[in-house]
Amino acid sequence: MIDFLKLEPALEEIISLWGVPGLGVGIVQEGKIIYTRYFGVQSLDTRAPVTEASVFCIASIAKIFVASAVMQLVERGVIDLDAPVAQYLPYFNLDDPRYKDMTIRQMLSHTSGMPDMEESEYDELVAHPEFDEGAAERYVRGLSHLKLAAAPGERFLYSNIAYNVLGDLIAKISEQSFEDYMREHILRPAGMPVSAFSHLDVPPDRLVLPHLRTPEMIVNPVYPYHRADAPASFLHTTVEEMCHWAITCLNGGVFNGARILSPASYDLMWTPVVERGSPPFYESHGLGWVLGHFDGLKTAAHGGGGFGWTDFFFLLPEVNQAAVILCNEESSARSRFIRAVIHAMLGKEPAAGTVSWMIPIGQALQEGGIQAAYACYAEIKDSPDYFFDEYELVTLVYQLMSVKKYDLAIEVLKLNLQVFPKSTESYHLLGTLYLKQGDPQQAEAMFAQEKQWTVNL
Repeated sequence: MIDFLKLEPALEEIISLWGVPGLGVGIVQEGKIIYTRYFGVQSLDTRAPVTEASVFCIASIAKIFVASAVMQLVERGVIDLDAPVAQYLPYFNLDDPRYKDMTIRQMLSHTSGMPDMEESEYDELVAHPEFDEGAAERYVRGLSHLKLAAAPGERFLYSNIAYNVLGDLIAKISEQSFEDYMREHILRPAGMPVSAFSHLDVPPDRLVLPHLRTPEMIVNPVYPYHRADAPASFLHTTVEEMCHWAITCLNGGVFNGARILSPASYDLMWTPVVERGSPPFYESHGLGWVLGHFDGLKTAAHGGGGFGWTDFFFLLPEVNQAAVILCNEESSARSRFIRAVIHAMLGKEPAAGTVSWMIPIGQALQEGGIQAAYACYAEIKDSPDYFFDEYELVTLVYQLMSVKKYDLAIEVLKLNLQVFPKSTESYHLLGTLYLKQGDPQQAEAMFAQEKQWTVNL
C-alpha cells in the first residue's frame, strides 16, 4: 500500500535541496489515478503555481507516442516494420549508401546507425524555428549530407534525428499532418485532448516554462521548438493526461472502450531489441520504449530532458501500476524523484537521498565565481552528503552554453577534468567551446584527448 504521508515530505525535501522550481507527479494503479500532486511554480518570473491544469513539455517521452503511431500503421497493414524507410520516403537519402538498408524497426529501436544531433544543430533549430507544415519534409530532405555512425542493425545509437524522420513518415503514409494524425488517432482516443506537440497550441497561462542553471536559476530566455523536431522532443501534456496514457498502455491499448493499439503491439514494443546495460530502467531498448527491472519487476519507461526540462514516465505492467514525474528544470534530481515515487509505490520507505555536487558548486559559482567553486569542491569532496559524477557538471555546462556563457563553461569543464581526468565528454565539450572561441589549436588538443581516452576506455 502506498504511504502518501511519507511520499510527500520526501518530494518536498528533494525540491528544497535541489532548488527545483516546479514539479507534477501522478500515480496509476489498477486502471485508476490514485495520486496527483503539484509543487512549486510554472515560472520563476510569473510565480504562477503548478496545478492540475499546468502543461509540461515531456521532451523525449514523445518517442513512445511516435512508436505507438507507427505500430498503428503496421496493424493497418500500410507499412512494414522491416521495410526500408526510403521505400516510404523516396526523398530520404544520406551521404552513405548504407541508408538504403535502414528499416523502420531499426529506427524505432535506435539501431539504424543514424547519428544524433550535434549541439550546433540544436542551436540552429532553436535559433530559426519553423512552424509551417512543410518544415518536416524540408528537414528530412536536408539530411542528405549526413553519414551513418554505424551500419544499420550493428549497435545501439540514440538518435533524435531518426524519430523526426519517423514523424514525417507518419504524415506521408497517413496523408495528414503529423500533428493532426497524432491528435486524431493517438491523443484524443487516449483521453488527452489538451496535449499538443506545439506549445503554440497551449494556452500561455497553462504553459510550464523550462528553467536553466546559469548558474543562477532562470527561465530559459528562448522557448525551444521546431516543428521538424516535434516528434522526437516536443509533446506537451498534463500529469492527468499522462496518467490516462498509462491506463491505456496497461490496459493493452484501450481507454474508455476505445482501442488504440492491440496487446500484440505492446508485446512487440516491450520486447528487448538491443542491450543498453544501465539498470534499473535502461537495461535494454525495445521499439520506442526503454526496458528494465526494479526489485525484480519488469519496467517499461522513457525519460525526457534538455533545454530546462526533466521528465520520467514508467510502467510496472506486472502489478498494473505506473507513474509520471514532470519537472521544469534540468538535473539528476529526476532520479531522486523517481526512486522516492517507486519506493512508495512498492511499499518501501521513500527518501530524498544525497545531493549532486553540482548544487553547491553552482551556488559557489553564483556567489564567488570559479575560484569559489574550487574552494567549495575542496570543502565538500569528502562529505557523504553529496555524490560525485562526471556528468553532473557536464549538465551544468550544457545549460551555461545555452545562454552563451562559454568562458564560464570552459572553467567548469576544467574543474570537472581535475576530478574526472578521463571524462571523454568533458574533452569533447571543451573542444567544441574552444572552436566557438576561435581557438582551433586548443580545440584540436581537446579532441585528441577525447579520442585517446575513448580508445583506452
